[in-house]
Amino acid sequence: MSPRRKQPDDDEALLEELRERFDYATAEWDPIRDEGRQDMRAIAGDPWETEERKQREEANRPCLSLDELSQYVNQLINDVRQNKRAIKVDPEGNGADEATAALRANLIRQIEYRSHAQNAYTTSFENCVQRSYGFHRIVARYVPGKSFDQELFIEPLPNPDLVTPDPDALRADGSDMTYCFVAETRSKAEFGREFPHARLTDFGSIHDTAPAWVKDNRIQIAEYWTIETKTRRLLQLQAPGGEPLIVYEDELNGIKPSKALILQERDVDEPAVMQYLTNGVEILKRTKWPGKYIPIVCCLGKVLYVDSGLGATRQVLSLIRLARDPYMLYCYYRTCEAELVGMTPKTPYMAYEGQFSPAQLIEVQKSLHEPVAALFAKPTTEGLVNTLLPLPSRPSYEPPIQALEVGAESARRAIQAAIGQSPLPTSAQRQNEKSGIALQTMETSAQRGSYHFIDHYDDAIVQTGRILDDLIPHYYDTARDIGIRKPDDSAEIVRINDSNNPKSVPTNVGDHEVTISTGPSMVSEREAAKQFALALAGNPTLMPVIGDLVTKLSISGPVADELVERLTPPQFKKKKEGEGPDPAAMAQQLQQVQAQLQALGAQAQQMDQELKAKSAEIASKEKIALAEIASKEKIAAAELVAKERLEFGLLEKRNAAAIAAAHLAAATKGLALDAHAVEEQQALGFDADQADADRQHAAGMAERGLAQQLKAAQAGHAQALEAGQQGQAQALELEAQAAALPPPAGPVMGSADPAAAAPPDAGMVG
Repeated sequence: MSPRRKQPDDDEALLEELRERFDYATAEWDPIRDEGRQDMRAIAGDPWETEERKQREEANRPCLSLDELSQYVNQLINDVRQNKRAIKVDPEGNGADEATAALRANLIRQIEYRSHAQNAYTTSFENCVQRSYGFHRIVARYVPGKSFDQELFIEPLPNPDLVTPDPDALRADGSDMTYCFVAETRSKAEFGREFPHARLTDFGSIHDTAPAWVKDNRIQIAEYWTIETKTRRLLQLQAPGGEPLIVYEDELNGIKPSKALILQERDVDEPAVMQYLTNGVEILKRTKWPGKYIPIVCCLGKVLYVDSGLGATRQVLSLIRLARDPYMLYCYYRTCEAELVGMTPKTPYMAYEGQFSPAQLIEVQKSLHEPVAALFAKPTTEGLVNTLLPLPSRPSYEPPIQALEVGAESARRAIQAAIGQSPLPTSAQRQNEKSGIALQTMETSAQRGSYHFIDHYDDAIVQTGRILDDLIPHYYDTARDIGIRKPDDSAEIVRINDSNNPKSVPTNVGDHEVTISTGPSMVSEREAAKQFALALAGNPTLMPVIGDLVTKLSISGPVADELVERLTPPQFKKKKEGEGPDPAAMAQQLQQVQAQLQALGAQAQQMDQELKAKSAEIASKEKIALAEIASKEKIAAAELVAKERLEFGLLEKRNAAAIAAAHLAAATKGLALDAHAVEEQQALGFDADQADADRQHAAGMAERGLAQQLKAAQAGHAQALEAGQQGQAQALELEAQAAALPPPAGPVMGSADPAAAAPPDAGMVG
């Protein structure tokens, strides 16, 4: 036995604290665990009390336990298995960007993949549904081989009764707990081998100090996780010529800034997580955890605070907690039904002794298995010669199965109501619909009563991602290559924390926010992608490009990997490090390009021929259209010339008439003036004879002028009429010539010269 080591004085207070906390937490969790044990017995198909089952079995009475709960539990658990959650990381500030967030999300996905995290997640959720509480944890391990680098893993805790978290924590994911115990037990020999330097190895001494830590010659070893806060002074200092500087006071190396430089200050409680391995009486090992969260994640069921008269106490309900009594009643109904059926008489005939002869008794036994024409019995027996006996009879017994069935069905509906499923049929069930949408509607309706369990499960996954995001800068802090897994499930090697590599991504920069996303069922999503890929594969042009993806979606395994490798087009193959271009692949790709070019050349030649034929057809149609347009334009020009000439003749006629009228008016005015002059002469006393001679002379002159004017007007009218007749004759002649001409070829519509199209004298009009 190794020499005893003296327990440090500061450990005594720590041990006293952890023992008090363990006793308090155990006392608070014991009622929850007791209820959880009864839940597990019901899940396992044993709702009977131990004493009652024993009495029934000793009396050879039936004691049935029919499975009526696992279908509802498995439905909820398998729904979570099918709809896997994906942890998302978003940049939040302090230098974080899309690259750092993507690195952390892909690294967390790789951690989940490598540690089979879905097993840990579903184990904690399964315990939550079945017994109301479940847990999983995050651990760090060294990378295999000669390396000091560490990696993070997610581990399940299959037996949740070994975990005792802080009972005063309020959140269902345990993110606010300040301490937690994870216990295991060792025998005396195992304890001595595992901890050879332990101060106390005598279980009796340990029992005297910590009786709760020793049970049945086995000692309890527990991880004691606790958050120890350290108060630090945070200062905001005025920096010269820049933004304010925020630092902790202990980071100034003893320099005391003046009050004038301090803009703001406050105390900050900085958490520090410690892990102690203890047997209750000494600290066997201590480890400082680099993160700020206890790496134990809780997944609790429905949390209620119930006041039973002594104050509100917390109760954590499982999915089947309130269905235990209806399940017990259901099993009791079925047991009574079986017991009553077992009471049916096994003797089919009742008769007096000696009423059947041996031969008749053989016939009676035969009638139990095959038809018999008739059965005979003696009317009397020995000693009753004068008494006629009644015929043998078959006693009738009908157990009350129908009433028991009604009671069992009522108990089944009570189970469904307690679990959160409606016992009443939906419209789809009443109509006996079997379509996919109808079945999905029924399934969704059945799950609404248990969504609070899924919400707590989502909170647990978010807390897991939050812990991993907090630990990544501490465990992935060196310059190295790490494997990541992208959202499309492809793996990649990236360089981190290497200042000499421009493609390196830092892991210790920025603040990030962690959330989750829940997509459709992985099975249905993969099946939909498979069906779509198969539909595209029917196209002979696309199949050489997507053949690898179709194979990957259709089958899996080593053979599928080989097929995918062979079917992957060269342009999509990822080059390995140090690998140059493959000559065979390049030659094959060149042949494919040449074949494509030849096909394109033939296609272009065919299109060129079709274009030429179409151009000739269009040109012929265009010539015909242009000829028709030119003919119509000539006819229109001739009609225009004739019309203009006719209008010109009429205009000249009107002008000549106007001139004659003007001359006539002038002559009339002259006569009026002469008459006025005569009157004046008479008034002035001129000689009458002389006036008369003058008047006769003027009248003669006026008559001669009027005759000349009338003659000129008649001549102008005749000339205008003759010009109009000539213009009309020329127009008719031009129209006849235009109709006899062939259609012209050459000028495109809109390009004809108007001067060339018009007659030679058309420009004289107007």
